[in-house]
Amino acid sequence: MTGIFQLLLLVIATLASEPSCPACSKYDYEEKVLERMIRMEFAFEKVLDENKAVSKSVQLDLTRIKEENEHLHATVDALKEQQEHAERRLISLMEEVERNQSSTLENVVTESNNTLKHISAAFNVIKDKVIVPEVYFHARSPQSTTLTTGEVIVYKTVETNQGNGYNATTGKFTAPTRGLYLFFMHTCTPYNKYSFLQIVKEGSLLIASVHRDSNNYVCSSSQVFVQLNDRESVWVQCSSGGSTTQLYDSSNYWSSFGGAIIHN
Repeated sequence: MTGIFQLLLLVIATLASEPSCPACSKYDYEEKVLERMIRMEFAFEKVLDENKAVSKSVQLDLTRIKEENEHLHATVDALKEQQEHAERRLISLMEEVERNQSSTLENVVTESNNTLKHISAAFNVIKDKVIVPEVYFHARSPQSTTLTTGEVIVYKTVETNQGNGYNATTGKFTAPTRGLYLFFMHTCTPYNKYSFLQIVKEGSLLIASVHRDSNNYVCSSSQVFVQLNDRESVWVQCSSGGSTTQLYDSSNYWSSFGGAIIHN
């Protein structure tokens, strides 16, 4: 989104400029404009190709996650079948033992209990992998609208915070459990103002956004997937601040930050 926006600004600036040489012919100026437009078209195609590559990579990751979940569910079903078989075998053995000596019954029960314990332990391990914990949050309304460089954006109104990962005092989300997460930021700006925001993980850039419109109040959204370990943090911060760098928030325009775990 950022690359396309920059390309459009460059094309507009190119078309709006006057010939640098008053003595040059009209055709000479038009040829230069055409040449610049062709270069912009190649650059635009390159950005599109890069975006397609990123989308393909995300799709492959999602397909892999789906296949892993299907495999884990199949394993759980197999363990359930083994457990049911063990229970049927236990009942059968107990009926047989009742016809034999009491000492034999004790040995069989011990063996069966051990078998069930092993199956139950294996089942619990697989179950923990299949069940994704509920961790998600959504916060809005920045505490300050005029931003400074490096400032962490604190979204003071918390709409939801399952798992208590988001801190409305610091503006940071801290992962309560290891897993693959999806984060987004929705950014609104007043007309003729800039917003330079980025989502970072422990200070390392994940995705950045630059936004401005000279005539309207406008909003844009950015999303990113990231693998987090337990207690690692993610937040939104301003990469370039100043008097012309502002956010806007109202009942119709929400500047917000949110995320959720999608696989553990």
